[in-house]
Amino acid sequence: MRLLIYGVVLLTILRTAIANWHVPKIGLNLWTLRKVSDAEFAVMREDAVRLVRGGVVRDAQHPGERYFEVSCHGKPVMLVDNSMERLVIVLFADRWIDVPCVVPLMLHWSGRILAERERA
Repeated sequence: MRLLIYGVVLLTILRTAIANWHVPKIGLNLWTLRKVSDAEFAVMREDAVRLVRGGVVRDAQHPGERYFEVSCHGKPVMLVDNSMERLVIVLFADRWIDVPCVVPLMLHWSGRILAERERA
């Protein structure tokens, strides 16, 4: 009986260790900037369509909503939302998401993001 209890405890510890080892590590980068005009937001969307390599830019699902999403290889990697009082850019990253597809876009936007952070 004691051997059975030790075996169950050992299996529980091993299962917990293996489960923790396989838990995905998700990175999240969030930038909040001043809200931009509809024309500026349209230019940002055009930049995304032009600069995202191997990815898809999806517009808002409902008319009148001002956001777009970027997916790379079928995985969502970025959300750009200008519908509230601030422009919000969220970049999702983990070991299964190919984030390099948005690197050209982020490099293009980096001047804007850095300038906004210095003003804040």
